[in-house]
Amino acid sequence: MFNALKNYFLLLRMDKPIGVYLLLWPSLSALWLASSGVPDLDVIIIFCFGSLLLRSAGVVVNDILDQEIDRKVLRTFNRPIANRSISNIEAWILLILLLIAAAFLLLFLNLLSFYLALFCLVLIGTYPLMKRFFFAPQFYLGVCYSMGIFLAFANYQNSFPLSCWLLFFTNFFWVLGYDTVYAISDRKDDLAIKVKSSAIFFQGKELVLLWACYLLLITFLFLIGILNSFSLLYFLTLLLNISLIIFFMFSTNFNKPSECSLFFKRNNWLGFGIFLSFIVAYI
Repeated sequence: MFNALKNYFLLLRMDKPIGVYLLLWPSLSALWLASSGVPDLDVIIIFCFGSLLLRSAGVVVNDILDQEIDRKVLRTFNRPIANRSISNIEAWILLILLLIAAAFLLLFLNLLSFYLALFCLVLIGTYPLMKRFFFAPQFYLGVCYSMGIFLAFANYQNSFPLSCWLLFFTNFFWVLGYDTVYAISDRKDDLAIKVKSSAIFFQGKELVLLWACYLLLITFLFLIGILNSFSLLYFLTLLLNISLIIFFMFSTNFNKPSECSLFFKRNNWLGFGIFLSFIVAYI
């Protein structure tokens, strides 16, 4: 019984919650922006649980579809489905339960949010296939990990104004940056098994891509602040986030997989810093 629970725990990546955080921070930022700094507590709770459930559903779908690939990659060969400690039937049952739980949360949001959530399911279900034919699946992941932004605006404004799109592009380039670094650690295996990633497509130009992504991230955040006439405190917090980015970039040896992994995890603090900037914007 204990081993079974442990396998489910590992399948859902509960030992690696970084993916939940990276999905949650932009969603919470969007809640603050869409609600003009006064989001409802129940909606915050819904988005927190929703981030956990959808990320969990995403990794289950990923591991079902990628089990043959995972068996050929050093970092992933021992995942529960890949090593057959969890069967495909068990994984599908777990996935259905996760989606039912996520659907229950939608009952507390509006109709536009419901339709948008259906589109989210399509993205989640198709993302693992992207590495087979799309030159940079991280572009697709950037859209997937930004859907919480649209859900927040759908729920509070029933529309997608310019601020929504600016925050979307902020997050899109952030995801493209940190996940490209994450993909660097798998590049050797990915080349051997002929799957695609932005780390392969931009090989030799990774630093140019990263600086461009983070420059665009900060640019869009500044535009959001100007558009919404945020206080000076918001822009001062952005300066702190810029300092974080500079520290991450200059303290990382991108030739070492372990440091690439650390860079990826450190972006949790940047996500929190961006969220903090939206909190202080309404003080």
